[in-house]
Amino acid sequence: MVEVYGVLLEGPLTTDECSGAVGRPALPDLHRLAAMHLVRPALALPGGWEAVAPDTAIAASLAPLQERVRELTERTESVRAVLGSLEPLHRAARRKQSADSSTELVRGSEQVRRRLSDLAGSAQREVMAVHPTMAPVEVLREGLALDRALLARGVDYKVVWPHTARRQQDSIEYMRLLRGLGGTVRTAPMLPSRIILLDRSVALVPLPAEEGPGAAVVRDPVVLDFLVSIFDHIWDRAQPVEEISYDNRVFGEIELAILQALTRGDTDEAIARALGISTRTLRRYLTAMFERLEVETRFQLGIAAMRAGLVQVETYCPTEG
Repeated sequence: MVEVYGVLLEGPLTTDECSGAVGRPALPDLHRLAAMHLVRPALALPGGWEAVAPDTAIAASLAPLQERVRELTERTESVRAVLGSLEPLHRAARRKQSADSSTELVRGSEQVRRRLSDLAGSAQREVMAVHPTMAPVEVLREGLALDRALLARGVDYKVVWPHTARRQQDSIEYMRLLRGLGGTVRTAPMLPSRIILLDRSVALVPLPAEEGPGAAVVRDPVVLDFLVSIFDHIWDRAQPVEEISYDNRVFGEIELAILQALTRGDTDEAIARALGISTRTLRRYLTAMFERLEVETRFQLGIAAMRAGLVQVETYCPTEG
């Protein structure tokens, strides 16, 4: 076939002339070449053939395929639009199913507080809670009534707050009250998310931020076991609050958490949120670290931390400043 195409590149030929040039019948190859748009009837030679440029043949060969692709694309988009319009309905149905089974979605801060009050009122054995940030004073006061009722019934109450709560007067008073009532309090450098577990049979966890204020009430045993393991991991590594103090160990753990967050490239806002403090307070921590290590920038802070073995050399990538 290539041989036939080659002889036609020299000029138009009849079928017999092509056969003579290649020394065999050329008609089968001519038909295949014509199907590929590489040859066509010659205008200047009646009954003859002429070669077509490969670029022209490619365009002619792909034109039907491109049209087919266009049609399929239009059909795909049409199907996507129709099926996509059903997604909200499906999502709503799934939420209803989850509410009817092992997960209940509660929307709105006030509704969450009411649901938590109902659940806490039925707790009999233990409540385990992780709070990444301290709530406002008015919320703490409301929560204290629930805590009193729990502890008065002999419920084992364990709670973990961020280390930074040890420097907030309202938080200190709340922790003292809770300990005085019989609760067990610990603090940790950073906490991943709010978790409240009641009798290991139900849990309250926040909904994703993009869904607005709300919480999921979870009863699925597999999920509950996972949440209990997370709590146990946090609890075992948290520092007991025997006396409300902000000693060197607590301060050092906060500094290490800040360095590790800088290592990951976290923003100031993300680090402050994880520590349960404002960005202004975070920068005060950084300033204190600069002064103690006698450095002026975050880059120099990273070098000092690496020399001290606090972060790994290959991962430290602080924002300069």
